[in-house]
Amino acid sequence: MSKEKDKDEKLKDRPQTPSSPQPEDSPDPMDEKIALLDRELNEVKDKYLRALAEMDNFKKRNSEELVREKKYAAMPVCDKLIDAIDVFDQALSIKVEQPEMQNFLYGFKMIKDLLFNVLLEEGVKPIDVQIGDVFDPTVAHAIETTSDPDKNDNVVVKIVKKGYKFKDRILRATMVITNVKPVETASENPKTDNTVA
Repeated sequence: MSKEKDKDEKLKDRPQTPSSPQPEDSPDPMDEKIALLDRELNEVKDKYLRALAEMDNFKKRNSEELVREKKYAAMPVCDKLIDAIDVFDQALSIKVEQPEMQNFLYGFKMIKDLLFNVLLEEGVKPIDVQIGDVFDPTVAHAIETTSDPDKNDNVVVKIVKKGYKFKDRILRATMVITNVKPVETASENPKTDNTVA
């Protein structure tokens, strides 16, 4: 045991040589490079994920717009054909006595029905507004008002032009005349006789 003690003491007595002159405060240059590359990698990953999300959102928006465009693509044509249907309706409302003219009108009615069936297939529907209905500004447009004390306030009195919907949109609002009850003025007081008898 004394030999081991002697060795330990000799080792303690021997001057210590520093193994490498590295200051404890300075980080390893490799660690700095790794940290820098790690940050850059995280930034690039973040940018990539954001770009991927933006591209996915763009595809969804574009797809929704295409579906919407396809759904309503025929709307302008249907709007123009509705005007032609109105002209046919005006021509068909004429009363004629001559059989030749009645045959012409029958032919016009057939053409009008063919056109209208095409519009129905495309998604055009007439808006159901009746005389006496309460005026609904979401489907009708009041172009004029009248004052009839015998009729309710804000009701449809006359339909000037039919309205139509194209799928879930208003193609043309129904043009109507509505009733506005006249404002009742204070009834005139009967003349009172202020003379003393």
